[in-house]
Amino acid sequence: MQAAKDTFLMTLAARLAVVNPARTVTMDGEMRPAVLALENEIPMPAETQLETFLLNWQGAAQVNPGDTLLCLECKLSYGSKGTDDMLRTDRGRILTAMDSELLQMCEQNCAAKCDYTQTPPASLGTNIFWSAPVMEGVSAANGVLQRTATIKLFFFLEVG
Repeated sequence: MQAAKDTFLMTLAARLAVVNPARTVTMDGEMRPAVLALENEIPMPAETQLETFLLNWQGAAQVNPGDTLLCLECKLSYGSKGTDDMLRTDRGRILTAMDSELLQMCEQNCAAKCDYTQTPPASLGTNIFWSAPVMEGVSAANGVLQRTATIKLFFFLEVG
């Protein structure tokens, strides 16, 4: 299951680097595409999480009883408080841009599943695939506009 989650994360990060190379985050002194899996990161201050796609994995289930095809739900959240230059009046535009980026990153809804515990990553011989993002309404709190999108990730368990 971890290989499927890692592959999805790495795929989205690589695609974001193409869609919007400027959308980055600095973690542990390293700049990288602004796609983070919360389970893989140390607790972060709220400011670090703005204008970053945050993946939060939910429960896994078999697609059909006795089936080897599994489904894992992923909640992606992202938000913006706007920029100082625009007196924070551009937060809606930034959120809309992130909506578009997410849709572009998810457009080709499959990737070859790899084992990222080794360098270079090794192909596992199967693919992962996912549903289109289902976007919830925008919420606002403490000056931050935020959205959550749900994606269902499908994959086969590795043997052994």
